[in-house]
Amino acid sequence: MSRLAGKIAIVTGAASGIGAAAARRFAKEGARVLLADISDRVEEVAAEIGDAARWIVADHTKESDCRAVVTAAVEAFGALHILHNNAGIPQHGGAEDIAPEEFRKVVDANLTGPFLMAQAAIPALRTAAEAGMDASILFTGSIQSLMVRPGFTAYAASKHGVGGLVGSIALEYAPIPIRVNAVCPGTIDTPLVRDIARKSGDEEGWLKRFREGIPIGRMIEVEEIAAAAVFLSSDEARAITGIMMPVDGGLTAR
Repeated sequence: MSRLAGKIAIVTGAASGIGAAAARRFAKEGARVLLADISDRVEEVAAEIGDAARWIVADHTKESDCRAVVTAAVEAFGALHILHNNAGIPQHGGAEDIAPEEFRKVVDANLTGPFLMAQAAIPALRTAAEAGMDASILFTGSIQSLMVRPGFTAYAASKHGVGGLVGSIALEYAPIPIRVNAVCPGTIDTPLVRDIARKSGDEEGWLKRFREGIPIGRMIEVEEIAAAAVFLSSDEARAITGIMMPVDGGLTAR
């Protein structure tokens, strides 16, 4: 049986990378999925998935857009059971290098936006939970929610903040219950990571250093994050809330 059969999900940041992989995997596992992204490339991913998908262009840092995403999902499919709160942006630069406006932009995209999206989704998730359905919010954190690396000042701060959101919201809504967790990827070979590597001036050297630092000796695939997202969003995880699950090839074990 499909692991998400009968479930309705929102996936943010679904135009590429983890979000696109998660949307595809959710649909493969039986869910109907609303794909949301600030880029209109999200339409292409939804078209690839087919009848189980709908799409919307939205900016999760805007309250009105967050409400529009939830409304679109409920109007299209009749309910909401899963919010995969995935959208965010990368950042590379130390404390003296990052401009204040860039710091604010990263925190807005990686922390404030996911909070606003969760806030907008909670009423629909509560309705599902009160009807006896499993309801959950899954954030995309990072290994930098659990540890830090030098030179990622704003990113580490924002992803540490995601850990605070997960724990706080999980405890607040456990009695309903709405489960709240995060998947915390290690270094993934995505276009966003490649962009950081290019900006370093030595793309292959930068990527080689990261690969060598991962105990399993390779970067993580987006499909592996999607598999973890399916588990945490499925009925198999009904007793799991408030966790930050690393999918990192052993990095945080150090």
